[in-house]
Amino acid sequence: MIRRFLCLFLTLLILLSAPAALAAKKTAATPTPMPLEINPEPVDPPELIQNLLDVAYNEWQTVNGKNMGGKNKYTTWYNNYDWGNNAWCAGFVTYCMLEAGIPQDTMENIQKGPEEAPEPVYHVKGSTPKKLFLGYLHMHRTTHIPQRGFVVLYGDGKSNGNVHVGLVFDAVPLGDGTYRLTTIEGAMRNTVRMYVYDYDPNAEDIKKNIIQVPKDERLQDDTTTFTYEFHRSNKSSKVNWYVRYFLMPWDPGQ
Repeated sequence: MIRRFLCLFLTLLILLSAPAALAAKKTAATPTPMPLEINPEPVDPPELIQNLLDVAYNEWQTVNGKNMGGKNKYTTWYNNYDWGNNAWCAGFVTYCMLEAGIPQDTMENIQKGPEEAPEPVYHVKGSTPKKLFLGYLHMHRTTHIPQRGFVVLYGDGKSNGNVHVGLVFDAVPLGDGTYRLTTIEGAMRNTVRMYVYDYDPNAEDIKKNIIQVPKDERLQDDTTTFTYEFHRSNKSSKVNWYVRYFLMPWDPGQ
């Protein structure tokens, strides 16, 4: 009788614990891939990436500070102008990738495939900074080292949120571990702007890794299309953005 009772008791314990074990298994977090350690020196990009840089530069010149509004040619590839609440900064990046002929697929499709880029030069066809980040993360294509043609992903200083993306047009090492970056970015003040700032990948506080170019080293004046100012959500914001990651449509190590 006692043996029968113990068997029933153990069976009940197993049945009760099984759902909890399955739930724990389902909710177990997947480890975030480590950012790649790549060559810190500038490397000439592939031809497709040079095409990308040429497209972005031409768009910057052509727009010439014009207010593009929320519906513009950079949003046509996504649901025919119906951009909704998406930030068109990602639309600008993907538009330039499409115009340059860079192979790409959506984040959703990429996440269904192997954890690698299908081709040496490849982009996530995303409409938001978060979708770009998750797609590149799945392909193990994130780093803290800039190269020309990489996508720069910003946080807002308050959290690790993905608030904005742009394209790295140039990355010049300054000899002390920092870089002078030139970026081209859409949806800043509703236009396409060029930014120049110094970036320190080894900053003790990642949220302070963007440094303004010293005034005596600035080679041109700020305009509606070009600036050395800090990245912020708006003019009145006192919270500076920071570089969270660089997303890699190409791998200098390949």
